[in-house]
Amino acid sequence: MSKIEQIIENYFGAEQPENLQHDFFLWLTQPSAAIEKERALFAIWDQTNIQADETTVKSWRRHTKRLGWRRLQTWQVVVLRVASIAAAILIPVITAVMAYRYVQTHQPIEPTFLECQVSNGETHQLMLPDSSQVTLNSGTTLIYPDRFATKTRTVYLSGEAKFVVAKNPEKPFVVQSKDMDIMALGTTFNVSAYSDATLVSTTLVSGRVKVNIRNTDMTYDLAPKQQVVYNRETNTSEQTAARLDYALAWENGNMVFQSASLQTIVKRLERRFGVTIYLNVKHIHDEKLTVKFMEGESLEEALYTLKQIIKGFHYRIQGDKIYIY
Repeated sequence: MSKIEQIIENYFGAEQPENLQHDFFLWLTQPSAAIEKERALFAIWDQTNIQADETTVKSWRRHTKRLGWRRLQTWQVVVLRVASIAAAILIPVITAVMAYRYVQTHQPIEPTFLECQVSNGETHQLMLPDSSQVTLNSGTTLIYPDRFATKTRTVYLSGEAKFVVAKNPEKPFVVQSKDMDIMALGTTFNVSAYSDATLVSTTLVSGRVKVNIRNTDMTYDLAPKQQVVYNRETNTSEQTAARLDYALAWENGNMVFQSASLQTIVKRLERRFGVTIYLNVKHIHDEKLTVKFMEGESLEEALYTLKQIIKGFHYRIQGDKIYIY
């Protein structure tokens, strides 16, 4: 007889104190030596042959109710066998067997994380496992689980996306980026968090969200048509009124910039058209620009527009490389 068989046989050979019962069941449901434990439990079951008395069914029902197994239909065959075995001896055995089998067949399965990458020049729509809808802008990566198994519905964003969150008051929806954590219940909001951008923002369309700026004590509660903008260079943030038509212009293929740097505009053009742009214009780096590019407008048309509004702006196109000087 193995050591495991001896432990199980000794346990059921006499009535045990409550603390020992707890430790035994904890050990029993561990995955180690699973086959040997199962074999020993059923051996005890098969060796027990004592006639039942009128307390059998009552004891069975009390145990199953306490353990929450009233709906385990796969064990109905056990009930039939219990009718011929004394509750005083077999009920603890059945409880142990069922606890073991239940734990073995209901081990939590870790969710699988999926990654959605959107290429430059494209947008993509995605439905999450909770039926929340996401529209991803070009150059964006979203990581999310195949099921939301924790207390929050958490996804990870690098880039820009609009979220239309399915309502679930008991399980908040959380978007994590490098600089921000955004928590919502059922709402619509836009997050712009490209890894190479100076400014990171969250804009609320409807509902309410809470925005926490990572590595700081700055937290904001947004109402509709408000946004939080975080500056990575200065490590500062502010809550302001938002122009939703500007913040969500990318959904319709437009690009709108308000008091934006040339560097910001260039990065957006790179993602839109899938090109690499080289800047050699130190004299206009700090200039703030307000400009709008419409859907269907070509890269050369966008560059020509910049040439008209920026003094001393020149460019040269060589394949997928653009030189601005």
